[in-house]
Amino acid sequence: MGNLFEYYMEADGLHLKYAKGEPAVKDREFHDYNEFVYFMDGQLDFISKNIQQKLEPGSLILIPQEHFHQFCVKNPEKYTRCILGFYKTQEIEELTCEVMDTIKVIANPDKKLISAFEQLIEIIKSNLSDKEKMMFVRSFTVQLLIRLKHDSCVTVTKSITLSPIVSQTLNLIDEKYDENLSVEVLAKKLNVSPSTLAHKFSREMNISLYRYISKKRLSVANNMIRSGVPITTAALSCGFSDYSCFYRLYKKYY
Repeated sequence: MGNLFEYYMEADGLHLKYAKGEPAVKDREFHDYNEFVYFMDGQLDFISKNIQQKLEPGSLILIPQEHFHQFCVKNPEKYTRCILGFYKTQEIEELTCEVMDTIKVIANPDKKLISAFEQLIEIIKSNLSDKEKMMFVRSFTVQLLIRLKHDSCVTVTKSITLSPIVSQTLNLIDEKYDENLSVEVLAKKLNVSPSTLAHKFSREMNISLYRYISKKRLSVANNMIRSGVPITTAALSCGFSDYSCFYRLYKKYY
């Protein structure tokens, strides 16, 4: 099922989506921008490295760039969300680093935060020009970052349910993604069988270990390429020994 409704705007390193229905883009567990997701309706399980939980409508999720995450939608026809993506520009770099340091779930935003998002949705659905709307979105992004930095009433959910084996595997991949990694290599380091590790990882992270490693490497490589590193250098630096394989994957996801 496609989106029942969707508003999308993009300009100057910002993008805003207000949508209901099946996600139009999938398989983007890593991305190179920061993201606020205001989950408004539906049934949703959230999976990341440090949080795994069922989300309640009204939750606000903070997702920094290059952090693995998945939204497992149970009833796509009701899935309603407002998504604000932005890059870490020089103007807000320090503020972004302070607020978007790790994935966070604010399960019960205060009335001010909810009201702010409701106003944002009203603006993008209004008859204002696209230029005026993007001016509002840009201002909203800065105000939201400042509010999240200083508001002591914001309660962040902390829910870790990963097994020690999967948690250790994720840490090893973060440290050694540029090395020769495989299920067998990781299993040997953790003193478990490859089949046990593969099964546990896939069950808990909702993605195969092989795909996770590939997407982690692609995410880091993409960030390097965006910063000006030659594409072949980025590929080799992130553990891709076969450039043609890297290029196919990079073209597919980016």
